[in-house]
Amino acid sequence: MLRRLLRRWQGRGVVAAVMLCTLMACAGPVANLKSKPETDLYWPKKPLQPRIQWIRTVEDPAGAGISKPFWKKALDFIAGADQRHMLRPYGVLLDQSDRLFIADPGAGVVHLMDLKEQRYSVLDGGGGGRLRTPIGLTEDLQNRLYITDSTSGEVIRYELASGVASLFPVPQLTRPTGIAFNAVNKLIYIVDTSANEVVAVDQSGAEKVRFGSSFNHPTDICVDKIGRVYVTDPLNYRIKIFTPEGQLLNEIGTPGVELGRLNKPKGVAVDSEGHIYISDALLDAVQVFDAGGQFLLSFGSIGTGNGEFWMPSGLYIDQQDYLLVADSYNRRIQIFRYLSKTQPDAGGTGAVSSGPR
Repeated sequence: MLRRLLRRWQGRGVVAAVMLCTLMACAGPVANLKSKPETDLYWPKKPLQPRIQWIRTVEDPAGAGISKPFWKKALDFIAGADQRHMLRPYGVLLDQSDRLFIADPGAGVVHLMDLKEQRYSVLDGGGGGRLRTPIGLTEDLQNRLYITDSTSGEVIRYELASGVASLFPVPQLTRPTGIAFNAVNKLIYIVDTSANEVVAVDQSGAEKVRFGSSFNHPTDICVDKIGRVYVTDPLNYRIKIFTPEGQLLNEIGTPGVELGRLNKPKGVAVDSEGHIYISDALLDAVQVFDAGGQFLLSFGSIGTGNGEFWMPSGLYIDQQDYLLVADSYNRRIQIFRYLSKTQPDAGGTGAVSSGPR
């Protein structure tokens, strides 16, 4: 093995030497996940007051500001390392410890990019690869990550402190997709797409609430800061809003292909001021509504550039209104920020903690 590596190194000659020098001379840290973008890209366009700012794109750990140590880079260059890129990201979560989790059903894994520890790893469910189609992500207040696996009908729980994964003993599910932890009542809400229901369980897995007979294949779910539950109902072309106990409060959306209507709503999230964000896979855009369902603005269009999408899916908003969008078929995560009237500048530096989903 050593001889093969030496021959490979010698065969590259001057190129290898140049690469080695370059690696040794790498300057300062990679830009932080939430650092000020190099490109000014806002919605709506001027002269209107900007409300959404594009921050950056993450396609791999380097895009999240995670760089490899020198010797790891050198070994990868010599041995030809196989870097893990996203294949079809869906669920996304940025937790209080600045860990970025990305559910990737295309690869059958969850990518973990630890921004504080500068480490990248892959969660596969334990036991040699339990995960088959990971979709939804959430985290409770005890440092435990929950992952829905739609193909297996299971929910996997990771003890993040120890790295131990186990099957979360919830009631039987047919196709679990969206999942959200409600910090108000400490329940975990799970969307069962095939059963057209939402099931809420406590942290032991015991069922406490079940609702949703009027759904038509619901998918994503989120919870706002006062405990209200938002569920995407894509084949009914709307978002439904419930009390924590499952009582319907409101429905948002009407079918259509023009902006302000919904065509294929995939993800849903709510910012600190109660604005509702909906990713629409067929419109290749994220649309924003107020709490009463009035359309406010949209951003994005079909494409591969900054602020453009190809069938976006999962959404996540942290406590400082950074919005993470799973740009599924572009194989990346895009990061934006809501600009409130009191916080017009999104050019922050340093990682910012966020709340559980």
